Amino acid sequence: MNRMTIPINRLLVIQLAATTLLTLPARSEWVWAPAQMISAEELAASGALAPLPVPTKLSNFRYPFLQEDGSVIFIANDHLKPAGKEGREGVFKIEANDRVTSLTSAGEGFVNSPEKVAEVWGLRVAGGRAVFRATLESGQAGIALWESGRTYLLASSGTPEGWSEFGYPDISQNIVVFSAARKDTGKSLFVADLASANRAPTAIVPSGAPMPDTDGLKFEHFSAQQAADGKDAVFRAYSDDYDWRGPKPRAAGAYRKEAFGKDAPKKIVDMQTQVPGAPAGKTFSYHLDSAVPRNGHTVIVNETDGLQGIYLASPDGKISLIADTNTAIPELFQGAFTGFSKWVSNCHPWILFVGAAADYIGIFALKADSEELYLLADSRMNFDGKKISGAEVSNAAKVGDKVALMLEFSDGSSGVYLATFGKGLAMSKAPAGSGKRLSLN
Repeated sequence: MNRMTIPINRLLVIQLAATTLLTLPARSEWVWAPAQMISAEELAASGALAPLPVPTKLSNFRYPFLQEDGSVIFIANDHLKPAGKEGREGVFKIEANDRVTSLTSAGEGFVNSPEKVAEVWGLRVAGGRAVFRATLESGQAGIALWESGRTYLLASSGTPEGWSEFGYPDISQNIVVFSAARKDTGKSLFVADLASANRAPTAIVPSGAPMPDTDGLKFEHFSAQQAADGKDAVFRAYSDDYDWRGPKPRAAGAYRKEAFGKDAPKKIVDMQTQVPGAPAGKTFSYHLDSAVPRNGHTVIVNETDGLQGIYLASPDGKISLIADTNTAIPELFQGAFTGFSKWVSNCHPWILFVGAAADYIGIFALKADSEELYLLADSRMNFDGKKISGAEVSNAAKVGDKVALMLEFSDGSSGVYLATFGKGLAMSKAPAGSGKRLSLN
């Protein structure tokens, strides 16, 4: 597999008693202006670092999902092979009492199929269940569900249904959403109803279904990663049989559809939607980096003509700017942001994202309803002589006042962290160069 191998030897917990609090800029000419900027040393010292031993060596860590019971579920390799080998890949769980268990791993089977797991991809977790795309030992592929200690295949290639081209699934409440191709429907968006007896996936947006707000164009191609939000499917799709190596499609965007409702898909954004904070006429790209929903709100990462940004689409149709590559935080880094990770976490009203600038990377948490932004950690901080070089959050990383983070460090090592929210420092929204500040809350 073409993935970075990173040793993980322990789970660390950060208790952040005082984070840095900022306020969202309304337009690109606004900057985040802190009332009082604590140093990196003060930021790191604001809480206690407590190692939580993990009784196995892990590597190739991805997708940390924090659960209501305090456990963390993730993809990793278990190092059971000889030294220098990656070991078996699987889905693992670290309990709140530090115990590590395997939900499933390479070589293990399914309760409803003779197939066995070879690799796991695109993990999503919700309500004590996990879904992922599985490569099978036979060379086939499928969509898998883990629940209550058992692993099921919801769909797989090599069967009479003619499944192929599986994307990455998502789960919410009792639905699993994924894109795939099937002999009878072509490339389509599918939903499996976990409350039904057979759980057979249904094509809710088949190839050839009408695209909203277009002059007769049809859905013909779907992005690999789709999403579930309560009883809705949120998906990225294209007209034409789009291929990234070819010309751009005539229409594309992010859409929402009730999983088992009769209404047609509704547009969230498309290639005709104006980008907030951008010059008039600059619209969303045909290739959105991500569209992550929660309770009707959708966080979108987009890049159009060199302008990358993170945006929030509300249920009323309003699109607002969270941050883009015109946004500056002068006390943290020089210039403006240079880019953002497509891995964003939508726990509305909280939105977590990773932003980069010149010689800088930071992990931020926005409270959208009050326009407050917390700095959780950044590359100015020193962890036993190491500095942060990368980070990843899952699509739903925050539970209560805690957030699960995966941090990579300058020496190539990494760790899993639980950040606990506390009081922050007030930041003001002020025009660049005004010198205006707000007092501490």
